[in-house]
Amino acid sequence: MTNTQRVLMLAFMSLVLIMLNADSNVMNPNLNLIEKEFGVSDADLGFMMGVFSIFGAVISILWGYFADKTSRKKLFVLSVLVGEIPCLLTAFAPNYTIFFILRILTGIGVGAAFPLVFSMIGDIYGEKSRPLATAILTTSFSLGNVLGIALGGYTTAISWGSLTGWRVGFLLASAPNIPLALLFWLLIPEPKRGASEEATAKLIEEGILYPRTIQFSDYKKLIHIKTNVYLFIQGIIGTIPWGATAFLNKFLEDNKNLPKAAATNIFMIFALGAILGTIFGGKWGGDLAKKNPKNLPIFCSVTTVIGASMALATFLLIPSNLVLLSISGFFAGFFVAMTGPNMRTMLLDTNVPENRGAIFSIFNLTDSLGTGFGKWVAGILSVAVGLTASISICSAFWYGCAFVLFLAAAIFPLDIAKQKERLEEIAKQMKKQEAN
Repeated sequence: MTNTQRVLMLAFMSLVLIMLNADSNVMNPNLNLIEKEFGVSDADLGFMMGVFSIFGAVISILWGYFADKTSRKKLFVLSVLVGEIPCLLTAFAPNYTIFFILRILTGIGVGAAFPLVFSMIGDIYGEKSRPLATAILTTSFSLGNVLGIALGGYTTAISWGSLTGWRVGFLLASAPNIPLALLFWLLIPEPKRGASEEATAKLIEEGILYPRTIQFSDYKKLIHIKTNVYLFIQGIIGTIPWGATAFLNKFLEDNKNLPKAAATNIFMIFALGAILGTIFGGKWGGDLAKKNPKNLPIFCSVTTVIGASMALATFLLIPSNLVLLSISGFFAGFFVAMTGPNMRTMLLDTNVPENRGAIFSIFNLTDSLGTGFGKWVAGILSVAVGLTASISICSAFWYGCAFVLFLAAAIFPLDIAKQKERLEEIAKQMKKQEAN
């Protein structure tokens, strides 16, 4: 694959992920409007958003298995269409039952795409280039969050025939990805497995096929890699607060007494901080890892503590002041987002190519369990103890995430060394296969 094809592939995947994540967040600024129209509560929507995340993640386990068995390009296009068509139809949902079903179907597409993109990125970018590439892909998630909030928050005054209020955002969030998926199918080549690994790259260039694919027995082996286990645990803990941010707009409106436009602006500033934090976090984390791999999880641990503290200050200490809330929200998003790209780099660096679709599907499951649980619990706690206490309790889980990341520093370098040994063994197998 040429450099131009690599860049084009990364650009297309990033654009598609932006729109998919816009689908995930387009309803968040309009929870009050949706609750009023359908006669539901925070707890109802929190449950629905939780099922959206978890059900999609469960389906992604199947996609992750086939990602290491068949054409990832075909699976990626299919997952996009599975997500976007129901999202488009959500704009026309006549009642809450149909709305609920269409949102869950959208979640399937969002969840299925996740393991595919990171499996492919591991085969088109080598170890030195991966931190930046994963940072760009992870930034797409944050950009999608921003776009979804913008589409949901700024289009409620638009009326297109029978589409009014919150419905317009769903149409705008879903439609662009359908032609993007078709262009991806037409323009992007299928990535060759193992093509970016130091031990196997030259052999792949010579036309020798990578000899291994995922087996069901390999799933058991994945938990023997301690870095995987640590990252799974921190993923569940650390995404609970991210799930609770679905209620951030509502918190700013109801508890900080801000108008909808101002609340949306602050959420956008928080998301902007997360975007910049993802980019700089991937760059700084990659630079630190080159000096010593153990620096990477320690860096993530420290930045997560800073971000969690800034988030709690925003919810509990900062008054209803637009400037102060914007500043504290920006730095909270900036620091807590730095872990995202580096976690994905750690998974790529400790798992062999044929297992990456599987490992990212499992990671997506644990990630989504945390996010879904966070949305559900935030909704329940909001009814029970109020939204301020709810969102603050959920945010405190970031401290647990930081603790697990700090522990991971001791085992991450050892797992990198073991992965390189496995790749050397695979390279010997490929040479022997060619000689025969």
